[in-house]
Amino acid sequence: MLRRTLLLSLLLALQGCFLFGEDDEELAPAPLVEINTTLQIQREWSAKLDGSGDAEGMRFDLAFKDGQIFAASPQGTVSAVSLENGRQLWKVDTDLPISAGVGVEDDLLALGTTEGEVVALSATNGAERWRAQVSSEVLVPPIVHREMVVVRGQDGRVFGFGGASGTREWVFDRAVPTLSLRGNGPMVALAGFVYFGLDNGNLVALRVADGSVVWEETVARPEGRNVLERLSDVDGHIAVIASDLYAVGYQGRIRSFTSNTGRLLWARELSSFSGVAASRTLLAVSDSDDAVWGLDRLSGGTLWKQDALARRQLTSPVHHGDSVVVGDFEGYLHWMSREDGDFQARTQIDSRGLSGSPLVVGDRLVVLGRSGRLASYRIRGG
Repeated sequence: MLRRTLLLSLLLALQGCFLFGEDDEELAPAPLVEINTTLQIQREWSAKLDGSGDAEGMRFDLAFKDGQIFAASPQGTVSAVSLENGRQLWKVDTDLPISAGVGVEDDLLALGTTEGEVVALSATNGAERWRAQVSSEVLVPPIVHREMVVVRGQDGRVFGFGGASGTREWVFDRAVPTLSLRGNGPMVALAGFVYFGLDNGNLVALRVADGSVVWEETVARPEGRNVLERLSDVDGHIAVIASDLYAVGYQGRIRSFTSNTGRLLWARELSSFSGVAASRTLLAVSDSDDAVWGLDRLSGGTLWKQDALARRQLTSPVHHGDSVVVGDFEGYLHWMSREDGDFQARTQIDSRGLSGSPLVVGDRLVVLGRSGRLASYRIRGG
């Protein structure tokens, strides 16, 4: 796995030097442009958590349940914080190399490590429930759904564990291509199914109870003259709204499927590392060049495009009020109008960057910086 990651980094560097030249300014992140602030953003609270998410190739997305925000760090700390005021409710030091955020449902919280260990904790107080082992490092949060814990390993295997006992109930296995992007896309669970993208460009729906394949469809088909051009990972966030599911691949397409059968509704060319976010009418996507797109949810047609954040390593977008929000590598949050993509507001939480994508709960947007700073924002008057 390490060899494949290093090979990809080397090939990308060589390709960049050959095609563009080492010092080509076009490869540098776009400088921030001045904006006309039309939206008042209020920081409600901030809290400093132990540890940080500053780990190469890892995303530490936040989780929410029953008024609590849950966060993990690569140093092994897991924390629960009140959404209302930022007060720390509990903290445990697992002394484990945690490698992604946590999954939570009811009173069960699950996490994975770089050594392929899966740990279940009480969501009430952080007490350990059980431990289990999978075959490789875990780079996305486990899914806790309908009394099962679903864990995805970097080697292409997905495991289902009984939530109460930690007993392994099933395994799904798909070979990983010789060369792929480091990391996996977050899984999504809905109505007894779990959905996730593969490194070969496919999207899979499994039945959570037994791991059986409900459907598998292509998002990004590998094409090209060399291994770099044939990269087609589906590593970004998947969106589900009503009965429709949306996924986008690297060097591929964004596609809309019916979540229960996998029937294709529409498709269009678009490449993304970070994924897609859906509202009732609008899809928001950060593409592989870090342009942000607003697409019609029912047809995929372009409504607007905001390209002033090029190469700023954007997070997956989220919908916050009537705005689309993305974070960047310098820890800035950017609010854009859902109507036309114009910038509305900007604020910086952490100059070291963000640990994962922002999390929206109701009218609050919560984000974790790589220095361990957790903050909650509201749109003033919203």
